[in-house]
Amino acid sequence: MKTIDYIKKLKSSKEYKKFIKENPDAYLCSLFFIREYKEGKKHKETQIDFYVPSKKLIYSFKVDGKVELIPLGKKAETIKHEKLIPKEIKEKIKLDIDEIKRILHEEMLNRNIVYDIEKLLVFLGTFDDRLVWNCTGFLKGLGLLQAHVEDKTGSVLFMEKKSFFDLIKFQKNNNSDKEIKKDKK
Repeated sequence: MKTIDYIKKLKSSKEYKKFIKENPDAYLCSLFFIREYKEGKKHKETQIDFYVPSKKLIYSFKVDGKVELIPLGKKAETIKHEKLIPKEIKEKIKLDIDEIKRILHEEMLNRNIVYDIEKLLVFLGTFDDRLVWNCTGFLKGLGLLQAHVEDKTGSVLFMEKKSFFDLIKFQKNNNSDKEIKKDKK
């Protein structure tokens, strides 16, 4: 299903019509996708988010199979608990969620990154007044890919590959060193 079709499906649902009647100031602020590509595990989830300025809350709809409103609104805030007002997605979405994997794969090849993408977490939102796909990919071989793709042009604005081991900090335990030295005596 195309990205725009998820929005159309949502807007034609009873759940959305009831929600928008109760929250006429609500606007589309983001879309979130999970796509899994492992053999035998073709999992996918789609979530569409609306910001309600009068309540300062974000409400989410699951749009896989049937349309479901997630019961509780979430505070609009950053990870550091700072106030956030999500920007409205006003422009027409040009790219499709199914194109994102191909775009990332082509850019990975240009950068000599040869791993397969096993799972993608993708967030579509407005940043710096442009629509951007913020992507996190889990790669075969314990790799992690982070990328930003501009919706209007399909160009990759940012890409970085990391290993999970780069994210883990190993600390030297001085006590265990002393115990090893005692055992040797």
